[in-house]
Amino acid sequence: MNKINIILLLFIGLIFACDKIDDPIPADLGSSVSLDGDVEFISDPELGLNDTTSLKNFISNNVWDTTQGADNSSRRFIVLEEFTGHKCSSCPRGTREITRLKSIFGEQLIPVGIHTGFFASPNPAGSSMYTRDFRVPGGHGAAYVQAFKVSGNPRGIVNRVGIAKAETQWEADINAAKDLAPAASLSLRNYYDSINHVVRAQVEINWNTSSTNQYHLQLYVIEGKIIDWQLDGATDVQNYEHKYVLRDVVNGTFGKQLLPAVSGETEKIQYIFSLDNEWEAKNSEVVAFIFNNDANAYEVIQANSAFIK
Repeated sequence: MNKINIILLLFIGLIFACDKIDDPIPADLGSSVSLDGDVEFISDPELGLNDTTSLKNFISNNVWDTTQGADNSSRRFIVLEEFTGHKCSSCPRGTREITRLKSIFGEQLIPVGIHTGFFASPNPAGSSMYTRDFRVPGGHGAAYVQAFKVSGNPRGIVNRVGIAKAETQWEADINAAKDLAPAASLSLRNYYDSINHVVRAQVEINWNTSSTNQYHLQLYVIEGKIIDWQLDGATDVQNYEHKYVLRDVVNGTFGKQLLPAVSGETEKIQYIFSLDNEWEAKNSEVVAFIFNNDANAYEVIQANSAFIK
């Protein structure tokens, strides 16, 4: 192997091998308790909600603000997962394209900004810029890079179909999916306790068709309106607005397996988890989506999002 090839391999390794992995990737969020008959409650183990009594007391003894996702019973909502980094000079192009696409497709388009790889690594504490760490803990970003064959930044994948592509191709992929009949509706309701910073995110899935595919439910927390450094071309922008930043992968890298898809059947799941005190609840959203968990195809068939507060 010649010297140029060795340098190239080292550079590629640096780009995609620098995600921090400081906690294990969970199989699911934690304790599962059935309550109210048809709802499965899955809670963070740290909350100690291991039985129906503790769960009922927890719900009744706290005050909950409520938000609701949009109605998608007759529309297929679309997830755009963008791979980016605050030290990526080209990545603001992706943000500007997402802003343009949101103005066209509105609530039907749900963007998620995944900061991962070399360009997302923060500078050491005490540096004058780029010290905030936007990477989601747990190594999820690196897993998505591998699964969706991310070859650079900015790249994005629409409904997890195919591979991650440049921003010039996102609109065509959205148009290819936006008018497809939804295989299911997915309603999302958030309950937020602002004193304890706890979220109860309830998902209700109603199947319109039957399928033998193995579907999974994925739950994210994203945050917007974060003002911090971003390299834009050759300029270090101090007051750049970071949007749709993936903050938490709530239920594992590739989510929770759902019951079989049977037309007319309903499945209800409520996740209960803590929100990091550093995140602004009013600028944060829960994103939920159903995808086909196949080793070669992860297509998202329905999605929704709702602000936490």
